[in-house]
Amino acid sequence: MRLRLIDVVRGMLLAALALPLAAWSHGDWPPQHGGVMNVGGETSFELVQRRAGVHFHVSDHGEVLSTTGSKATLSVKRARKEKTFDGKPRGESELFFPKAKVTEEDNVQVRVTFGNGSVALGRFPARSQQTNASIAPINRLANIDGRLQRFR
Repeated sequence: MRLRLIDVVRGMLLAALALPLAAWSHGDWPPQHGGVMNVGGETSFELVQRRAGVHFHVSDHGEVLSTTGSKATLSVKRARKEKTFDGKPRGESELFFPKAKVTEEDNVQVRVTFGNGSVALGRFPARSQQTNASIAPINRLANIDGRLQRFR
């Protein structure tokens, strides 16, 4: 009986230790393009703010997802007002939303209908609603050359 209890305790400890590793491996962390990663979901979206607009790099468990033939909509909620932007594919796995700007206080959601008909959502909650410490503030994103730049 005693040996069995020890085995149960060991199994519970191993499961408890493995749980954070399983949660960590679910997303594609860290960001690969100097942006911020979405919260949850099967599909990973990396939001990268540039002067000309917002870019999203799309992947699934580290594998690039083709955005060819996809249609995308960006929803930005700020102070009870919502703006939407239509996006277009750019490159192999990138979506671009010209003239879109986001700040750390915006609730951002991107919705993509891929060329094969499948749909994915990426959510980026406002900084005041974030609970994941690994998500950087949106207004402190890296520029293409790696320098940090503020966007307001």
